[in-house]
Amino acid sequence: MIGRQSSAEADEGRDIGLSDSERRPGTADIGGEFRNKAVPKSVRLKKGSEADYGSPSVFLRSFAVLDYVVRAGRAVLPSEIASHIGLPKPTVYRMIEQLEERGFIQRQFMSRRFSVGTRLTELAFDILYSSVQYAPRRQILSKLVEEVGETCNIGALDGGNIVYFERVEAEHWSLQLNFHVGSRVPLHCTAIGKLFLAFLPAPKRAILMDQLELGPFTANTLTTVKALDAELDQIRREGLAVDREEFIAGVVCLAAPIFNDRHEITAGIAIQTPSARMPISDAYRHRVALQKAARAISESYSRFNRASNGDVKP
Repeated sequence: MIGRQSSAEADEGRDIGLSDSERRPGTADIGGEFRNKAVPKSVRLKKGSEADYGSPSVFLRSFAVLDYVVRAGRAVLPSEIASHIGLPKPTVYRMIEQLEERGFIQRQFMSRRFSVGTRLTELAFDILYSSVQYAPRRQILSKLVEEVGETCNIGALDGGNIVYFERVEAEHWSLQLNFHVGSRVPLHCTAIGKLFLAFLPAPKRAILMDQLELGPFTANTLTTVKALDAELDQIRREGLAVDREEFIAGVVCLAAPIFNDRHEITAGIAIQTPSARMPISDAYRHRVALQKAARAISESYSRFNRASNGDVKP
């Protein structure tokens, strides 16, 4: 819904020296309830140190801007960025223009607010894929495929979709599906998508649910909020999500969540198989192997993070 330009956004236009004719009306950002959300102190600039983002280093200043936009969890105004990282507004606005031009951040439609851009998202998934390709997580996924004899995926949330950042095909896979690393699939009719809807914090889940278009992909797709909510309750109880030919007719999936050290969902791992070869009732026999692989990947993430902090070897 298009609304009036907020006073903050109007002030933003004045702050950056825009004329009335250059200012555009804005909309309330989807993450409005997060406007007063505290941002981690790590985003703020520290004065008087070699790593000071406020130093002459253009790279560090640009990284501080990106760091704040990513961590804020909502669309933000340039004045907010300037306030939190301790740089002058004109400096921040010039940096925003350059980052926007290169696709690292993007302006919200009819608004002065900015959020993560397509190029930054692609870079993040390239990093994830690169780390997974040469890490124990790749080995864990390959071992799962060998054990269950079916194709398996790892996917994560990107905006309102799931993006696959790792996939290992079963050798005998007979259905030629056009899925690959970088493929995007919906939330409400895929197993990994429903995992995120079930395990995300309630405020973030509410935002995503408001955005969802519950369109039918097959005759089995859940197309009402009531039906989807009931499914999410069951997923939270069982710790597993199922795609009962809801996205592609003839294909079923069983997925388990991958959590970080704070028990926040960061990804999902799924077994994907033709229903003719393995009905969903049979797929449940692989739940132990699937959940074991999910825990192993979670632990590999934890070891990697501790190693990055110098605590242990990966």
